[in-house]
Parts: sequence; structure tokens; C-alpha cells
Amino acid sequence: MPPAKKKGKKAAPKKDKSTIDKEAANFIASIRKAGQLGDVTKELEFVSTGSWVLNRLIGDGSHQDKPGGVPKGYVTEIFGDEGCGKTTVALHIAKQAQLAGEKVLYADFEKALRAQRQYVKNLGIDTSPEKFLHVEPDSLEDGAKIIGHSLSHYKPSVIIVDSVAAMLPKSTFEKDADETTQIGLHAKLVGTFLNWICKRLTKANCALVLVNQLRSNIKTSQYDPGPNEMTTGGRALRYYSTIRLHLKNTGKKEQINTQSNITGVSEKKAVNQIVKAIVIKNKIDMPFKSGPIYIAFGQGIDNVLSLVDLAVNRKVIKKSGGWFEWNDPNSDMSFKIQGQYNVKKHLEDHPEILDTIKPYIMPTRDEQELDEIFKTLEAKEKLTDDEVEQLNQIRKLKGMPPVGEEDISEEDQAALNELDELMDS
Repeated sequence: MPPAKKKGKKAAPKKDKSTIDKEAANFIASIRKAGQLGDVTKELEFVSTGSWVLNRLIGDGSHQDKPGGVPKGYVTEIFGDEGCGKTTVALHIAKQAQLAGEKVLYADFEKALRAQRQYVKNLGIDTSPEKFLHVEPDSLEDGAKIIGHSLSHYKPSVIIVDSVAAMLPKSTFEKDADETTQIGLHAKLVGTFLNWICKRLTKANCALVLVNQLRSNIKTSQYDPGPNEMTTGGRALRYYSTIRLHLKNTGKKEQINTQSNITGVSEKKAVNQIVKAIVIKNKIDMPFKSGPIYIAFGQGIDNVLSLVDLAVNRKVIKKSGGWFEWNDPNSDMSFKIQGQYNVKKHLEDHPEILDTIKPYIMPTRDEQELDEIFKTLEAKEKLTDDEVEQLNQIRKLKGMPPVGEEDISEEDQAALNELDELMDS
């Protein structure tokens, strides 16, 4: 007898395209109903850092050096040496959020902000709990609960944690000094906290700013691989951070001659310091950009000195030794001052000069957009008065003379000279 044929499985009926599309639409609708449908095309919102240098170093995602800031819905880490301005940058972010009419939660794990109450007042921060909720958690677990509840009840646009190194687990306080602590417990809990909070930041459209510290990396010998310094909180913090901003002390300070109010002796007084900012990690724009920022003692980030620095680099302001000279080609405004700090004071006392210098070094529009407008206006045969004024402004930004005052080329000048000689003969 022939062997019995095995009964195979019946092939599933093929679905037509309309059925497949319907099932896909129902699947997408179920995800949207569950609130788990993302939108990749949605533009990011930023909170300014208060420094135009930092805003341009971070960028806005266009990769064209346009100003951005701290992105909402993501984690930003600020770390560096002691006294390099980490808390200053965080407080400036809080101030800019308040200027936009938004709330700020400041989780002060170090419990050190009260010592800087006059500095906070000088920065112009409104310290009322309705706009600036200052909390002092005792442990990491308590701080995580406060931050979690604030997202749903207080609804801040910026949460500042100062600092990650002070976010100690509760078990650290409960154990005796002679008891051994679990190795890596702090890093493990910080990683768990970030994993939990990052899922809520995007929905709340809130920026989380983590102030961190550097620690020496203990090595058994000088030949051990790895960096000599590392940040606290473990490696998870590096992965979860969208922006990692490294602040470095340059050791440069602006000093002025003054008389001591204590001893009455003439001395040099330090009024500000220069800090180098490096964007170590940047998911939204180009990374590894760096630049100097000026921090005035008792006043915060000084944008005017940064503008003077940029104007000198772009040769808008001429520098010869310690003298700074500027002449406006379109007006009678000018100055010749010795000392960068004196130039800063002069610009602050004469804001009209500062407003005149800004267009030369800080164009208000994107350079690509300006180039397109420039080409369009240059191609026109007849221009209105408004178009001539607009074209002159763009030519001014590009370092070109106004319309009708263009420089004659060497060939045209030689031809004109030859024509003059023929006319004279």
C-alpha cells in the first residue's frame, strides 16, 4: 500500500492591500489612544542660558550656529571644576525661564543656595514659591518624589538639580560610620532615577538641568587606562544626557586698580573671570564647539565683554596693545579707550553705541537668508528707497560699502587712468 499522505497545514489566505492598510490604521489609532505615539517632526522648544555664547555653542538643531539653549523635555548636564560658574549658568537658565513667564523648581541637594541669596537677588530672580520653588531634599529618594510630584502638580518648565554628587541614597544616612556601604549604590540609584524621570520629561515639556562635579579617578598605578577625572553619578548620566556642557577655569581674570575699603591700600581687584565652555555631547546640533564666557563677580554672565571680544576678533573694534578704538563709518560715533573693562563700562553707559556695533557682529537673520535677499536685491535694476536701505544694511554686515560707493577694480582704474592721459595729450 502507498504511504498515506501527511495532512499539511492550510496556507493562510492572502490579505489584500486594503485589509492590511486598515489593520495598520487601527494599530496606529490604538497607540495614539494610549498616548504613546511620538512626533519626530515636532520642533524643539528651548530655554535660553542667558549667554549668547552658550546659546550659539549649543545651537537650535539647524547646524548653522543659530542660537538655541537648553532643550525642553531632555536632560542637560553642566559639570566642571569648583568655582567655574556651574551654579551661575543654572541660575541664569532659571532667570530666562522666569522672563518667559514660566516656573522653575530648584532642588538644592547641597543646601548652599541660601548662602548666595544676595547673588540670586542681583541676578533678578523672583524667589517667590509661585515662580521659583526652592526645595532642600535630604536624600535622593526624597528628591525624586518631589521632582515627580512637581511635574504633575507644580508644572515647571525647568528643573535644576544642584548637585548630582549631593544626591546621596537614604541608606547612607541610616548606616553607621563603621558599616560598609554597597559599592556603586549611588550610581545605580542615579541611573534608575534618570530612567524613570526621562519618560516623564517629554510629556511635561520640562528641561532637567543637572549640575555635576568632577572627582579624581583612583588608580592602582600610573599606567592604568582611563581618565584622571570623572563625573559622579555613573555612566548612565552620560547616556541619558542630551547636552553635556563642560566648564573650565582658564585662570584669566580682569583686574582693576582700586583702593581697599578694609586696609585703605591701593590694590588690584578682580572683577570677573574667563571660563571656557565646551559642549562635550550634543544630540541636537554639532558637538565639540567651545568658546569663552565672562562671569562678573556678583553680577553673573557678562555678555557685553563677550561682544567686545568678538568685535575685536572680527576687526570691528581695532585693538593696539591695551587700547581699543572704534569709528562708525556712517555716523560721528567713535571711541578710543584703554582697557577692556573700561570699554565695557563705556558701552553700558552709552547703549546707542552698543546697538550700533551689534549689527556688525550679530546679524539678526540667518546668513543663508541674508544671502538670498542680497542676491535678489542686487539683481534688480531699480530699487525703492526701502529696498536701498535694506540692501545697505546687508552690505554693512558683509563689510561692503553702500550702494553707489563701490570700490573700483584695479583694471577699471588702470583704464580710467589711461583715458585721462589720452584726454590730457
